[in-house]
Amino acid sequence: MWLENLRDLKDKTGMSSKQIADIQSVSEKSVKRVFTGEAKNPGVELVRKIIDAMGGSWHEIFAESGAVIGSQDLATLQAEANRLTEENAILAQNLNMANVDLAVQKDKVSALETEVELLKMKLIHKEEIISLHNHYGAVISGITKTHSKKHD
Repeated sequence: MWLENLRDLKDKTGMSSKQIADIQSVSEKSVKRVFTGEAKNPGVELVRKIIDAMGGSWHEIFAESGAVIGSQDLATLQAEANRLTEENAILAQNLNMANVDLAVQKDKVSALETEVELLKMKLIHKEEIISLHNHYGAVISGITKTHSKKHD
């Protein structure tokens, strides 16, 4: 019954599905699916937007069907929808901040990995220097011993 009332309102206004969709920034396909009955559960928000675009009222469309949602209930639903929209925006912002923090942490890890590689290279060079020092120390010690034996 509500769908018939919605169709009647559309006929009275002479509006096309495209005009309704454009006014409310919703897809024309969604609007058409409501009017053809293809959308089995179109959602309160979409139906409200369609009614508003045609200048109708919720009560006008649903009064005879017994599926009337009182203005207080509608206000409560709208307030909840607004709260959830705000909560969603906050969650999206938090997720974005977490992604930024993650990127910063990845950069820090990358910098630390680079630093570790440099320290490994320095350690290898120091070990090579120590090895050369020990080798030349042994060579010098051998030369000194050989030189001392020749003078004795």
